[in-house]
Amino acid sequence: MMRIHILLLLAVTMTACQTKNPSNDRTSAPPKYTGNVSLLASTAASAPANSLPDFTWYDASGKKVSFAEFSKGKPVLVNFWATWCGPCVRETPDLVELHKELADQGALFIGVSADQGDEAMDLVTEFTAKYKVPYQIVVDNNGELQRAIGNLRGYPTTFYLDKNGTIVKRLLGLQSKQRFADEFKAIL
Repeated sequence: MMRIHILLLLAVTMTACQTKNPSNDRTSAPPKYTGNVSLLASTAASAPANSLPDFTWYDASGKKVSFAEFSKGKPVLVNFWATWCGPCVRETPDLVELHKELADQGALFIGVSADQGDEAMDLVTEFTAKYKVPYQIVVDNNGELQRAIGNLRGYPTTFYLDKNGTIVKRLLGLQSKQRFADEFKAIL
């Protein structure tokens, strides 16, 4: 009799602790792309010295876009940030303004959000709408890209890559619009 009670208790406990896995439930899976915000699709395991690992994201049609192809031959600013990061929020309007000023000169901006969890896409999409962020945002929902880089010490962190894809500058922390502009103009 005691054995039956233990088996019943075990069966109830096992079924009560199970939760739906959103990645297996197509109806609750977060969207891969909304406006200019996309989930990270993959990250290369390694990268040449002084460059970022190649990574991919989804476009509006669901196809993967490669950072290496997207940025080929262009000077790039890659800003790692999060919606919950006060300094990141403060510098966003400056980045948006600078993007508008430099886009015609071939400057490319990409934001990589460190927001995580089931609500990350919604949070980042709302944020980009509020601040009218025009450039591509990739949500690194599981920290894969950040782990591949291996040397992010905090947010925001901004990388400048020249037209060859070489990292020429790395800035940690809140920056002014003028500092962003000065660093970018040096590689245009």
